[in-house]
Amino acid sequence: MDVPQSEELINELVERVAGEVGVIVYTLRPQREFTDEGLSQELGIEINEVRKALFSLYELGLAEYRRKRDEETGWMEYYWKINYSKVKEVLIRELLRTKRKLEEKLQMEDSAIYYICINGCMKVKYETAMEMNFVCVRCGAPLDYLDSTSAKQKIIEEMSKIEEMITTIRSERNN
Repeated sequence: MDVPQSEELINELVERVAGEVGVIVYTLRPQREFTDEGLSQELGIEINEVRKALFSLYELGLAEYRRKRDEETGWMEYYWKINYSKVKEVLIRELLRTKRKLEEKLQMEDSAIYYICINGCMKVKYETAMEMNFVCVRCGAPLDYLDSTSAKQKIIEEMSKIEEMITTIRSERNN
């Protein structure tokens, strides 16, 4: 099983959370504080896009800021810093959150019998399928029993892969 490296994982996470602009900001690796306005001008990207990406990185725990009132204009200026030292901590936290969601999904799959519309309109629990007389209320097609064995196996494999990633990241962190 090929486990992605932490740098590859963090780039995927940053892109998912902060978009392309977030990836650009993150990969610039600024060594000191910067303003969102200065970064916007330097990159030629709209300031609102830069701010949105920076606040997304902040919510993720990868950026911090301090505010300072500009003496001339009276406006608040934001001075940003990217926390590269927290990358592995953030990655592990996000992977554990994903694993918890997969565990919940697996538990749901284990706790019920499902039926699915042959046209893919809906997936319902057995009790609901019975109430609907095993007929899809959206398209009128029959509902068939859904064997979730392969879906459960994929969830288990994904959880295993996540556990392997966490182990790899923790060993990188300790080195």
